[in-house]
Amino acid sequence: MKFYRLTPQQRRDVLAKQGIELDKIDEATLNQLNQLSENVVGELRLPVGLVQNLLVNGYSYLVPMATEEPSVVAAANHGSNIFSKCGGVIAQSKRQGIYGQIVLQVTTDFKPESLREQFPQLINLANREFASLVKHGGGVKEIEMRQEDELVYLQVLVDPAEAMGANKVNAIVEFLADQLAKMPEVNSKLFAILSNYPSQLTTAQVKLSVNAVGGAEVADKIALLSKIGQHDVYRAVTNNKGIMNGVNAVLMATGNDERAVAAASGVLASQSGQYTSLSKWEVQGDYLSGELTLPLAIGTVGGSIKARADVQQNYRILGEKITAAELADVIAAVGLANNLAALLAITTDGIQKGHMKLQARNLVANLSATAQEKKQVLHLLTQNREYSEAAASKFLHQVRERED
Repeated sequence: MKFYRLTPQQRRDVLAKQGIELDKIDEATLNQLNQLSENVVGELRLPVGLVQNLLVNGYSYLVPMATEEPSVVAAANHGSNIFSKCGGVIAQSKRQGIYGQIVLQVTTDFKPESLREQFPQLINLANREFASLVKHGGGVKEIEMRQEDELVYLQVLVDPAEAMGANKVNAIVEFLADQLAKMPEVNSKLFAILSNYPSQLTTAQVKLSVNAVGGAEVADKIALLSKIGQHDVYRAVTNNKGIMNGVNAVLMATGNDERAVAAASGVLASQSGQYTSLSKWEVQGDYLSGELTLPLAIGTVGGSIKARADVQQNYRILGEKITAAELADVIAAVGLANNLAALLAITTDGIQKGHMKLQARNLVANLSATAQEKKQVLHLLTQNREYSEAAASKFLHQVRERED
């Protein structure tokens, strides 16, 4: 029997016969996971940390972040704490829709204007076919077209309502493409599929007193770093990676597609013709102003969101009635908080100092030692600024010698 047709336990048995040792997992969990993916044999767990007080549009959120990197959660909390002391984040989501793309191969008799005249009819046809989406506030909004020789490109803008919308958009454009393929001037339908082109844009803004970030000198350095990131690709890509540290962690925690957001963010960062920083920081008098715009085609329903108990717990933390637009505001705000924390670290103590302190916690966690011994070893690691497994073992030995 083919591997994908086996039960999860049977697949695990196959691996066991090959001498591969697998971690224990209860059968109920294994079977639940099997409903979410293909060829399932186990699970990968991520810790969920919290941002405790993220103030966005006047509302304080507890924000779950799924990541194995402690510095990401620490940075988000540091940045959001500064934000909250200065009035919080103002964010706005423009959720007009996401794009589906249809490409047709046409004959020389094809007349673009003739097809454009049919757009209202095609939109109505699609919205009748997908009435459930319209009922929830979504649906096809507009169709745009361009022609290059024998190829016709159609961009179909679909409002997915509260869902991410990938599956629904694919279904809609396939339906429309089948209708268009019946036209005598169309030779073939090349493809019809969702596009991850930047859409559903969300902008987060903060205005911080320079004293809140350590004074005018620090604020000026942050603004200079930001300016460098506008034209230097080496700084820009690292700046954006720091933003995505926080963004991806919230996307993971809420069951959203971090891969789609990352792909769209790369395009957005390159729209000027040169890759640039997604965020911008400027000193204006006694204030440091920051702004971040991200393409966040996300949802609070659909996909595997409702099917995953771990994700549903995170929505209870966020607020079960949170809308997709509100969640996008929160995610953009977290990205800006992580960005500020990284820029502060670079302009003051250096990024590595904070990272190594948190790395020490991981080293200590892996020791076969008592809680008290781990506490003492952690103190010695940070005090001596030694962050390696060898150093952790050395200090544990010293701690035990003292006890003897």
